[in-house]
Amino acid sequence: MSPFKSQGYVYHNNMENKFFLNKHGDPIFVTGLQCHNSSTGSPLIEKAIRAVKKFGGNVLEAPVYWYWLEPQEGVYDVSHIRQLIQQVRDADLKLVILWFATNKNGHPNYVPEYVKTNPKKYRLAVGADGAPVPSMSPHCEATLTADKRAFVELIKCIKEEDQDYGTVLAVQVENETGLGGTDRDYSNIAQRDYEKPVPEVLRDIEIKNSGASKKDSSWRGQFGRYAHEVFTAWHHAVYTNCIASAGKEIMDITMFANAMLGDSIDEAGLSYNSGGPVVRVLDIWKAGAPAIDLLCPDIYNPGRDEYEHFCRAYSRADNPLFIPESGFWGTSSAINIIRAAAEHRAIGICCFGAESALNDDGEINDESKEAAVSFKIVNSIAPLLIKYHGTERIYPLIQEEFTVKKHIETPGYHITANFDIKRMFGKGNPSRGRGILVQTDEHEFYLSGDNVGLDFLRRPDPDNEIPYIQLKCRQATQLNFLTVEEGHFEDGKWVADFCRNGDQSNYELYANDGEIVRIRLNPHIGL
Repeated sequence: MSPFKSQGYVYHNNMENKFFLNKHGDPIFVTGLQCHNSSTGSPLIEKAIRAVKKFGGNVLEAPVYWYWLEPQEGVYDVSHIRQLIQQVRDADLKLVILWFATNKNGHPNYVPEYVKTNPKKYRLAVGADGAPVPSMSPHCEATLTADKRAFVELIKCIKEEDQDYGTVLAVQVENETGLGGTDRDYSNIAQRDYEKPVPEVLRDIEIKNSGASKKDSSWRGQFGRYAHEVFTAWHHAVYTNCIASAGKEIMDITMFANAMLGDSIDEAGLSYNSGGPVVRVLDIWKAGAPAIDLLCPDIYNPGRDEYEHFCRAYSRADNPLFIPESGFWGTSSAINIIRAAAEHRAIGICCFGAESALNDDGEINDESKEAAVSFKIVNSIAPLLIKYHGTERIYPLIQEEFTVKKHIETPGYHITANFDIKRMFGKGNPSRGRGILVQTDEHEFYLSGDNVGLDFLRRPDPDNEIPYIQLKCRQATQLNFLTVEEGHFEDGKWVADFCRNGDQSNYELYANDGEIVRIRLNPHIGL
């Protein structure tokens, strides 16, 4: 066993990234922006691509539209999809395609006209008052069949256009699925489904605080006060799975579903669309949609408690955390990007509204600059995030409100992260300190960050009779380093661009503006 492993470090890579791979099969840590809803096929897509480039991202998320793909029933036109793939490929980026079809935030904005004009065949869901709601019913076989046929044409296009290039990383099936304005469909057809027994595959699933009696196999008997939401989630999951399965028969590509999340009220149909893959019904979706590889949260909640709640819920052994939508505005977004990547083992983070991140001069606007630096931090250290995903070697360094320092204890070192480093260097308006530290060997660390510096203090050996002598010795600090290098990774290999010494390393070993440094400490402290 190596000395590093003997110090108590644990490696448990149970959520490795097998979903975002380049054409050689190597994992990619996704950092991307999503364009606005109507940008595909317009000049705005080029602005969105420029924004991704300015952020240093590697992925553009962009929608394709059912009503464009099928302008007339049974007539398919994939030209806007081919154009989109080519534009992203020419920009040397990767593409995540968003299938805007039956569901776009729970609404049928993007269904073809032949669907909109024939509500008797392609049915809307019905609310408890008997009136239609602005969402397609997941109990409608005609809508499912039409959506599935169109989705197959999309996947055929991706395969024909891209199988030799690997530009398209993944496909999102629908968008924020669910029913708006009701907890379930109350139509006659849906009611007949509701009166059937709960499917056998769901019998062992319990929903917390449901008050269920489980006296019988009815939805109410097993899922209590959440019966309507669980029933709706099951049918949306099965619906989505049928579409994804048909696509995967054509091409084996990563497919995911995203969720509109709740708020403090947390009631389906009120604070979020009922039936989508929200926290309460993740197990229902896992059972009903096995063809969906990832269930993903769209997190716009800026506060730490809510943000971490959703990260923890979706970061599961059977569901690595991918955030397809979040904000890029202000300090909270910048901090949360680091929080997701380093603390909650995300395999990708994207922010919505790419075009809005640029000002009239084509540069990143002021309110988005901090998030762009956080993207740079993550991208700088991404090869190590991938390599050590699921281990205890990755440390988030975040200046929480009112804090100026953070302490990290490893088996070998006391590490103090000091924030407000820019202020010490005489720079104005320092951003909130943040960064990511990765330990790659017992005495080797990589730091990427902004406005953060580290002090290392060698911990005494447990058998040392007088440990205080070592703790007070200057040789026990990072002054006894071997090398401190600024650099970058190329094809996963470290390249040193600049060696720090003297004044550039006698104090905190710092990182600013997303730079990355390699720190090699001397294991022989001379005591």
